[in-house]
Amino acid sequence: MFRVGVILSAVMVLEFLINYPAQGAGFALVQQGTAAMAQGNAFVAEANDPSAIFYNPAGLNQLERPQFYCGTIFNYPDREYHGPDGQFSQTNHRLLHAGTVYLAIPFNPRVAAGIGFFAPFGLGTQWPPEWTGRYITTYSQLKTYNLNPVISVKLLDQLSVAFGFNVLWSTVELKRKIQMPFALPDGETALDGDGTGYGYNLGVLYEPIEGVKLGVAYRSEISLRYKGQMKASLPAQLPGIPEIQGTANLTFPPSVTTGISCSRFKPFTFNFDATWTGWSTYDQLEVRFNQTYPLTGTNRMVQPKNWKDVWAFRFGANYELKNNMKLRAGYIYDLTPVPDDTLDPQVPDANRHIFTVGGDLKVKQFTLGIAYNYLLFEGCHKNNTLTGVPLSDQANGRYDSNVHSLGLSLTYQF
Repeated sequence: MFRVGVILSAVMVLEFLINYPAQGAGFALVQQGTAAMAQGNAFVAEANDPSAIFYNPAGLNQLERPQFYCGTIFNYPDREYHGPDGQFSQTNHRLLHAGTVYLAIPFNPRVAAGIGFFAPFGLGTQWPPEWTGRYITTYSQLKTYNLNPVISVKLLDQLSVAFGFNVLWSTVELKRKIQMPFALPDGETALDGDGTGYGYNLGVLYEPIEGVKLGVAYRSEISLRYKGQMKASLPAQLPGIPEIQGTANLTFPPSVTTGISCSRFKPFTFNFDATWTGWSTYDQLEVRFNQTYPLTGTNRMVQPKNWKDVWAFRFGANYELKNNMKLRAGYIYDLTPVPDDTLDPQVPDANRHIFTVGGDLKVKQFTLGIAYNYLLFEGCHKNNTLTGVPLSDQANGRYDSNVHSLGLSLTYQF
């Protein structure tokens, strides 16, 4: 029977292939440039540096000379679990990071192009190996790498449009404990997987009156097929089991951002963005195996997720202190897509309040950028039952989370 239990564990581990805590709603990462990050990521209608490749590529026509941009974002997440009878666990403190690289080239006043390399989804979590929910998860990490060439054309003096193509690579690493029979020590499963997908993005930037700009940016859904190998580590008293292979499909959601930027009150510029993200693409998880699953006599498993489409509202402003220096600040209210009935400890997601500050300093041909975000999650409660996990180890209770995030960037203008 314990072999059947191990195979069931493999199914559950493969399920976790696409469940990861991250910065934005669900597991999205929207911090892709320090100027935007410092002003609440309200940037779709300003989009006046190379990070426009991510936020709104139609903004590239505002650049007068080629620019190279590189940045890194450090995230320091903390999650706490408060269960019944005083149970308490806390994720291990880990410093996570993601990078961004952009190259923007204006060919003439009407045509500009660029290419970006960034991580639009990801991050992870690590719970102690002895915690109550160890049979659900102990370690998870998602990494994505997106290559995004774009071209922008100024159709009118006040109107630019842009198109981009996206190639997304992704890798995962997952671990969880397995309950063993006969009071033996726990075993462990470990899964590595990877996948590739393709999509596109669009942008529009329109300035109906001087100093007031309207922006719209769209990113398409991207479907990936992950292929993974699961290995099980069992106590020495038990025989080993062969590696189990499986696949799982994930559609990263589409998103639409609209916004307005007003610079008529110099030296201030004010921005407001609203982003819709189509997380309903994650309505269920289907896992397929390369062999028949003994417990059900099938090689297929489907589990409901029922995530919701959600909105995020972003407010930001910058102040031109000097010709070569700007100060920035902002606020974000970001809604969670995760419903209560499918909430789990790998994504104990909740609505969040994000407070942002930062600035830029230009020195000759270089621009230095810095941004700090504090993400405060509203508390969420897990009160459901996950398949294949002992009832006493469901880790139901309250989850509290917060993240400190620091962004640094360097831009060189040729």
